[in-house]
Amino acid sequence: MEENFVKMMAGQPPLTADLLVQKIYTLLEENIINMVLLPESKLVEENIARALGVSRSPVREVLIQLENAGLVVRKTGKGRVVASFTEQELIDNYQVWEMAESYTCGLACLTATERDFLKVEAILERMKKLSGAEKDFRAYRELNYRFHSQLAAPCPNKTLIRIYENALKPIRWCWNLSLLWRRDVTRSYDEHRDLFAAYRARNRKAFERLVRKHCQAASVRFRKEYRRRMNAGDESVKALK
Repeated sequence: MEENFVKMMAGQPPLTADLLVQKIYTLLEENIINMVLLPESKLVEENIARALGVSRSPVREVLIQLENAGLVVRKTGKGRVVASFTEQELIDNYQVWEMAESYTCGLACLTATERDFLKVEAILERMKKLSGAEKDFRAYRELNYRFHSQLAAPCPNKTLIRIYENALKPIRWCWNLSLLWRRDVTRSYDEHRDLFAAYRARNRKAFERLVRKHCQAASVRFRKEYRRRMNAGDESVKALK
């Protein structure tokens, strides 16, 4: 899969030195999360640097950061590859997300300003439009991420926000399998609407209860599609055991 990624990147204009590491990190992270780079895809530092028209140094730093985020691992005989997860590890990730989201965003709802509320409302309105029309699932998944990330943004504990954002990374990959059908998106929008109502009311207890329910429902949807694809021998999940 790395070969396809390298070919795609070869047509891109060279990145400037400004915020180079962050740009490369975002590029690789998004391609992993969006499954352009599938689990077990090799990530060769030299090849990526050549495709992007940059030196190996920033690419090396980015790959180390991706390792720290759990999206890339080193394997004997292979070098760095896109991380794969067992089904139980993915279920565990959902539980970590549930814990991080409920506590971080629960704190945030107590300190959020009217401006914060308006930002979430704007995202929710765009999600509503996508939930009632022909589906652009990738666009909806991106709004889904922005919704959750924006809920956490007003949290006064910045360490918690960093923990929360790292917990959300593997979940964003899972959303490729849990948000596929019209009923999924419609149900998802309804859940997000209810979450925001409790958040805006600063009802932390109700919000945390709804978040736990929301995360658990997302985990069930993911596992259902994951098992269906595993049984069908789908390439996008066959590297996961």
